[in-house]
Amino acid sequence: MSVLESVSLALGSLRTNKMRSALTLLGVIIGIASVIAILTLGHALKTQTTSGLEGIGINDYNAEVRERTPEGEPEPEGFNFGPPVTEPDALITPEMIDDLRSQFGPDISEIQVGGYGGTPATASTDLDANKELKGVVRGINVDYQRTKSMKIGWGREITDEDIDGDRPVAVVPEKLATSFYGSDPAAALGNSVTIETDFGTADFQIVGVTKKPEEKGGLLSFSDNEVEILVPYPSEAKVAEISGVFPGISIRLASPTGGSQTERNEHDAQVKKRLQAFFDERYQDNKDYKVKVTDQKQDLASVNKILTSISAAIAAIGGISLLVGGIGVMNIMLITVTERTREIGVRKALGATRRDIRLQFVVEAMIVCLMGGLLGVIFGGAVGMLGAKLMGEFVFPPLSGIVISLVFSLAIGLFFGSYPAGKAAKLNPIEALRYE
Repeated sequence: MSVLESVSLALGSLRTNKMRSALTLLGVIIGIASVIAILTLGHALKTQTTSGLEGIGINDYNAEVRERTPEGEPEPEGFNFGPPVTEPDALITPEMIDDLRSQFGPDISEIQVGGYGGTPATASTDLDANKELKGVVRGINVDYQRTKSMKIGWGREITDEDIDGDRPVAVVPEKLATSFYGSDPAAALGNSVTIETDFGTADFQIVGVTKKPEEKGGLLSFSDNEVEILVPYPSEAKVAEISGVFPGISIRLASPTGGSQTERNEHDAQVKKRLQAFFDERYQDNKDYKVKVTDQKQDLASVNKILTSISAAIAAIGGISLLVGGIGVMNIMLITVTERTREIGVRKALGATRRDIRLQFVVEAMIVCLMGGLLGVIFGGAVGMLGAKLMGEFVFPPLSGIVISLVFSLAIGLFFGSYPAGKAAKLNPIEALRYE
């Protein structure tokens, strides 16, 4: 008997018992659908994370103060998920940044400060003493506004003159402006906002209002719920425990002209080594802290590795239901063998071999699981795409996940169909013909 004949017989059997076939399919559908939905949502989250990092400069380098690891212990790589260092004597100074600009010259485009830490704050105005907004105050330099791709909708940015003159000015988000000054954010310009923290209270004049960012999810996106008030970093001293020194900076390299991508990558790698050597020299006498230079691509790889592990773990849990579905397939196939005992006897009496009988029932089990897998991919993909759309990112289910799920469903059919098929193949034809 050929495989095509076995497929034809299997499909005929499934059509004969439609309700039973549907219930058998259900377990496989649920298992595959849950896995595909989880993988699709994980893919959407990774896509958003990549987009968020590209928005702040995927080719930037981060120089961050970290505690030295004890001798003999491996040094952590990539993104630092812990709190920033706050020891004043260990932090990066403006003088170091000036030396950095001088030494690297045209290789560096921008150096931004203010991206690390920030001080929790409460914002209020004289208009309504009872109205407050929670947020964070951040001392920045001019380059911060460029590397963060900020969009000033009303007013102006913080300037070098504001920083050099230690001016008490602020750039506030649209949410703060409209909360205190009505629907027109421009009405906030020129007015004062009172910033209160655990370390002090000060008034800042609003000189700019940033536009509401596009709402997108992802681990590295900025939430519109956070009220981020930007002030010149020297002026941050009025409301912060530490100011004028930085737990970390971000360095954007100048865009190279000419050369292949490989040559540009090699150039960037050499600049990174020089950056690390620059900070190693300045921290060589510090026994407790050092500066670690990482690139955003390395950080992205670390984040994606975590997301992949989480998605795989959750998908594996969802895959347990697929095993349960496989057990259901085996139970139904055992019942089918019992019901079709006489049919098996007739086929054996007409010359069917054990191989023919085994092939028929194995193919039937695999077809059940494959059909369930296909329907599971459709339903799971639809659910995953809908969830991704609600997250603000439209993605298709990953092709690798679809292929692996379908192959796994076939393997489930082969594994759980083998025992019932073997039992059918071993039936004695004479006893099978007598079966009522």
